[in-house]
Amino acid sequence: MLPSFVARPALAALLLAGALGAAQAEDFKRVVAINGEATVGAKPDLAYVSVGVQSAGKVARDVLTANSKATGEVLAALKAAGIDAKDLQTSGFSVQPASPQNSKFSSSSEDGPTIAGYTVSNTVNVTLRDLPKLGDILDKAVSSGANSIEGIQFIVSNQSVLLDGARKTALDDARRKAEIYAKASGLRLGKLVDLSENTGPIGGGLYRAKAVQDSVPVESGESTLNVTVSARFELED
Repeated sequence: MLPSFVARPALAALLLAGALGAAQAEDFKRVVAINGEATVGAKPDLAYVSVGVQSAGKVARDVLTANSKATGEVLAALKAAGIDAKDLQTSGFSVQPASPQNSKFSSSSEDGPTIAGYTVSNTVNVTLRDLPKLGDILDKAVSSGANSIEGIQFIVSNQSVLLDGARKTALDDARRKAEIYAKASGLRLGKLVDLSENTGPIGGGLYRAKAVQDSVPVESGESTLNVTVSARFELED
């Protein structure tokens, strides 16, 4: 027979383990974990585009003056075409020496290559709120002196409204799938116990061009929004 000081703690441990096991069994819930998806298409109503003027020459001051004049003419043309000043924002400006091998102004000396000239670049981000005018706006920008157009991106402005509808559809999809699994298991679908979301951003394609010469045909197409939810439902007898 074991001493009482050993037997009593052992008995207490067994009783505690039994109580914990019963509690864990009572707390255990049968669940089904499932994903729900929804995709919504929308026609973009905004466009972002970067319009740039690049100039080159031997004398930095002369190149800067020429670039500033050309950029000013481009901005004036954009405003005359209906672009509001608040939708024009300078996003990049640089003055850099040109390497001889990449410049028509190359020169060298006995001590090695010298600065061949300078390049000046000025880039402006444009927000366009009237998409049917996009091609005409690009044409006017180039005609007035822009020689770089980059990164046209089409945007849907009312994303929150589309998201709300897609969220409901995605959750309905998850519930529908969970019902199938519940019935196949001979059980009933219970309450929702956990829900998380993964939302894909709305976005359109990118368009890049250099020195566009003619009126530009540009199509905005359709953007898509993808919503995925991860849901867990209880299963009941």
